[in-house]
Amino acid sequence: MTVLTQDPSTQVASNSAGPTLGRLVNGELLKLRTTSLWWILGLCALVATVLALLLNGFLAHDEIFQAKHPPDFAQEFFGGQVPSQQELADAEANWRADHVLSDILVRSAANIFTSGQFFGLMIVMLFGALMVTNEYHHQTATTTFLGAPRRERVIAAKVAAAAIVAAIVWLVTTVLDLGVGTIFFSTEHESNSLDVSTVQRAIGMNLPAYMLWALLGLGLGALIRHQIASTLIGTGLYLIGGQIAQLIFILVYTLWIKADWVMQAMVALPAMASTVMISANRVAVWTTEDGSAIYAPPWWVGALVLIGYGIIATGIGTLFIRKRDIS
Repeated sequence: MTVLTQDPSTQVASNSAGPTLGRLVNGELLKLRTTSLWWILGLCALVATVLALLLNGFLAHDEIFQAKHPPDFAQEFFGGQVPSQQELADAEANWRADHVLSDILVRSAANIFTSGQFFGLMIVMLFGALMVTNEYHHQTATTTFLGAPRRERVIAAKVAAAAIVAAIVWLVTTVLDLGVGTIFFSTEHESNSLDVSTVQRAIGMNLPAYMLWALLGLGLGALIRHQIASTLIGTGLYLIGGQIAQLIFILVYTLWIKADWVMQAMVALPAMASTVMISANRVAVWTTEDGSAIYAPPWWVGALVLIGYGIIATGIGTLFIRKRDIS
């Protein structure tokens, strides 16, 4: 009887490549599950989604109610004075142009069905950062890279795991949004607008937004290896840094360059790019002195900006993880 054995050189060569990508991804998810922060962040995402649903539902109800119940135009616009028929007709036409029920329903549906995105994106960013900083906090980086000598494969596993976590957060929050939102529009006796392409696009584009912010978190974790520092800095930059950056754009516009493109350039900020990316309609970023609005670029511009940030963050993470000493 002939017994077939594997050539030792072949066995060494196969082992030197390390575990498969699938096993590495499972390992990254296991590391994340074994930390105490994952359920805290997950609970925060749920709470933020519920609060956002309540706020968006209240705002939508108010807008829908106003559209269905026009005011007394003579009292509202003319202080009780008797206007001419033409003045009354103009006032009513202007009001109705700003309170089109179909537009309100579409805008409200997009907001409600993507409720929780603002804090949800911050949370998946922190998840992404934890996938890197956990290695150094728990001193598993050396073991990880000894078991998988090809660091590019480890980086790919972290990217895949971050995308999976982001997709899970998106799925859970979106299911909650769809369930509550559908009930809300049913109680309002209005269409939920789920058959409208712009609403479908807003819901769908929310998924890559979550994934790309998770990649931003990976880049942050690669830059700042200390777990607490990366969490605090990431949260501060997201909540405060974005507001300061927007204030700078406003100051440049009001004090120096009074051109529409200055305010439209705010789409270069990651948070603004996310908002533009998932909005059913063009986002108004500023109102001029004459009352006209300055609108952000189309949704696909926001998507391209966020993709660019995702590529940069992945590149930074790859560079630092490959070159930096892991001891």
